[in-house]
Amino acid sequence: MRFLAILLGTILGIVLFLEIACLFLYFYFKKKFRELGIPIHTIKEFKQEMIRSREEDQTRIKSISGMTSLMLPRIREDFPEFNEQELYAKTEEGLRKVFSALEEQDSKLVREYPLIRDSISKVIDDYKNSNFKEKYDDIIFHKFAIYAYEKKEGIATVTVSVALEYYYEKRKGEKILQDFTKYKKQTRYQVKFIYIYDESKVGAAKSLAINCPNCGAPITVLGHKYCNYCGSAVKEVNLKAWELSSYQEN
Repeated sequence: MRFLAILLGTILGIVLFLEIACLFLYFYFKKKFRELGIPIHTIKEFKQEMIRSREEDQTRIKSISGMTSLMLPRIREDFPEFNEQELYAKTEEGLRKVFSALEEQDSKLVREYPLIRDSISKVIDDYKNSNFKEKYDDIIFHKFAIYAYEKKEGIATVTVSVALEYYYEKRKGEKILQDFTKYKKQTRYQVKFIYIYDESKVGAAKSLAINCPNCGAPITVLGHKYCNYCGSAVKEVNLKAWELSSYQEN
């Protein structure tokens, strides 16, 4: 009996301590909010304020890091006719087609982008096998900046950073995995473009991961218009233009 009494007393003591601690924290934060001029009087209002703050953060346009002013002189020294606004337009056009391909689960919508077509086809196949569905609505692009520039092995690469927003939903069957239908998802992407300025330094075209859209065989020679294995027509890489080579949400 003595043991039970001690145990019960300990439990009651802990409960009483927690109640006092919660009461102390309530009045402490209430005082702090008053000092900051925030009219919060109840725990319910505090929760509502936290929810509003989180929603404001989620709906705020993302900032992007870029070095446009530093990168542009270097790029234009190598490519005098380079126009960053045209590349930004290509970035928007490319991402819109990627989103459409993922939503419609149709890789043909990105057939003009041979460097990303195969990777998107694999994503679409995975989505179909796993019963995933994505939906993008009311896409708005806000900011663009040149994030990086490099030249290596006959290839020049420009990375564009972009901030955008859209309504978004991802489902697995009837189960909603991500839901941005009440307010827009604010996000950032990095999109890379390459320009093959010296084909002799690039080596085999397999370094660019280009495959036949029909049989999947690797295209081993840049500029080939037909697959050596099945004879299907292949969208050749434009060697003297900026080609979209990859994209990533971050």
